[in-house]
Amino acid sequence: MIKKATRIMLAMVVAAATAGMVEGHTFVTSVTIDGKELAENKCIRPLWKEDNSPQLDPNGKDMLCRTKNMDPSATEVCDVTAGSKITILWTESGKGSRAIAPGHNGPCLAYMSPIATNGEGPVWFKIFEDGYDAAKDKWCTEKVMAAKGYMDITIPADIKPGQYLLRPELISLHEADRVFGKDKTAGAQYYPGCVQLNVKGTGTAVPQGWSIPGIYKPTDPGLHFNLWDGHKTYDIPGPKLYVSGSAPSNPGPATTNSTTGNNNNNNNNNNTSSPSGKNCSGKNAKRRRRIIINNNNNKRDEM
Repeated sequence: MIKKATRIMLAMVVAAATAGMVEGHTFVTSVTIDGKELAENKCIRPLWKEDNSPQLDPNGKDMLCRTKNMDPSATEVCDVTAGSKITILWTESGKGSRAIAPGHNGPCLAYMSPIATNGEGPVWFKIFEDGYDAAKDKWCTEKVMAAKGYMDITIPADIKPGQYLLRPELISLHEADRVFGKDKTAGAQYYPGCVQLNVKGTGTAVPQGWSIPGIYKPTDPGLHFNLWDGHKTYDIPGPKLYVSGSAPSNPGPATTNSTTGNNNNNNNNNNTSSPSGKNCSGKNAKRRRRIIINNNNNKRDEM
């Protein structure tokens, strides 16, 4: 356990680090496809405000894309091949600025849904997650910072072709020892963004979908978390990660990825549970995924 004085010192370091550069926040700035980095904001839905502040309420509508325009015509659609890598650039204020302030540590995730749904309903499936590497004492956000803001995501090889939204997300936990609720400044800070993609390939898979908002609760173990209190394990929030080959086939167009309206990772019908939480009734509860991030995300430290 970290002593109280040390914890206060760490908190002061974070406060100092976040004093400038738009308070240390971040947004999706550009994407790299087939090794070519596109112009800033190309194929990215426009940021919701003139600043890059986070979404604080996990049940708020801006959890979708943190955008001021949910119309698909707001930006272009970029071609990408199923099974290929796409690289996201996170910055505070544009290329050349840092990714996010030191101390804003937490997990990185990415979801996809068909553009035709515009992200509404149980249509989002998780394709990437990276949390805390206990062996190296390093968070995913720290890897992104070390890589100068770049984060690699692989598009599932078996999903059916069509137009999709890719929703990369960083979550900062430096205020997550307090639960969002009455205190609207407390809790995890969410930094989602949405990229419009046209996925090419021959796949037929339709991964199970989940609703956003709806995948997170403020009290989920991976979101109500004391970053400063010494930790060896971490529960990545949200539904289970989609693995290529694990979904049923559907030869039709990519219009919906939903197989159920249930937002429970345990696949039961009790809608009082979030995907990462326990069944609130206490019945048929399954053990949470306890993850020590080490081998699951061996993409690279440098990401």
